[in-house]
Amino acid sequence: MRKRSAGAVWLGLLVAGMPDPGRVLIAVGLERTDRPDVLDVLRCTQSVESVFAGMGVPVEKLFVHSDDFPGLERVREEILCRTPLKVFNLFEGFSGDSGKEISFASMLENLGVPFTGNPSKTLGRCLDKESAKQLLAKGGIPVPRGVFIDKPGGSPWKGLEFPLFVKPCFEDGSVGIQKDSLVQEEAGIERTLRRKLKEFPRGIVLEEFIPGREFNVGFLGTPPYEVLGVSMIDYSRYSGSLPFLHYGSKWDPACVEFNEILPVLEEGIGSSLRESLVKTARKAGEVLGCRGYFRVDLREREGCPYVLDVNPNPDINEDSGFARQGQKRGYSYPEVVERILAYAG
Repeated sequence: MRKRSAGAVWLGLLVAGMPDPGRVLIAVGLERTDRPDVLDVLRCTQSVESVFAGMGVPVEKLFVHSDDFPGLERVREEILCRTPLKVFNLFEGFSGDSGKEISFASMLENLGVPFTGNPSKTLGRCLDKESAKQLLAKGGIPVPRGVFIDKPGGSPWKGLEFPLFVKPCFEDGSVGIQKDSLVQEEAGIERTLRRKLKEFPRGIVLEEFIPGREFNVGFLGTPPYEVLGVSMIDYSRYSGSLPFLHYGSKWDPACVEFNEILPVLEEGIGSSLRESLVKTARKAGEVLGCRGYFRVDLREREGCPYVLDVNPNPDINEDSGFARQGQKRGYSYPEVVERILAYAG
């Protein structure tokens, strides 16, 4: 696909009837933390701001603090006094409470201010991994068998086939996914569950681990969505590495896997499997009510794609996998950002 100059897509969208955004307000959380996933959102804020500044679109930042909750009165005032605008929503809650992203999106909906990304209802569904799994299964979408656990005791793993995978139910950004998340056999499983519940007392999900290749599909827009691309990780290529991505392998440059394990884009995926992956991922987005932009993570077993997670706010930095998918499709980074803003609802 032929590359276009920065701003060409935006001009085309205006001609097609998309409203001029006026001032763009970038909303992002601000807190004292050294967590790299949180700091990465601040880096993304700078990238997005540079895109709009380069286009001559008026852009400002709105920092959201933990003491703005529960009422968000200051934030409401800040938004109302800066209208007309669209909000480029990069607020993902705080390191101690991701759920605040739902409250913030709900506030924007109540104000009637168009904002990028997914609505509050979808954010809530995706943040609760067990509820999301139930909705997907009800919609006929394959998901790994598993159980939700919020207290120790009993043998909740009975009936499940090892190896099993343990993850927090109410976190994102791979928080809580560590090297001990994969449990190969029953010996030690109870100790692992107690440790994870102590760290994440709201609950954890224990599910059957699907070995093999992992895929993710990036989407833009509203149903039936525009497919940006399909990426794949073949863990068999990395001897000695764990067969999954944990927090360190995603966010810590000092981690060996961070530098070694790199997804390949639109390579080594047969056309039939790709079609099945896209179909399943698209349906998952529809079931959960996704819009704007999102990513679906899957694994494949005997030709059947299983949805592992639906990420309603994936990393959209210039060097992110999402941006690389856009580039492969023919969109420059500014064009990806422009399209995300155009779908603000």
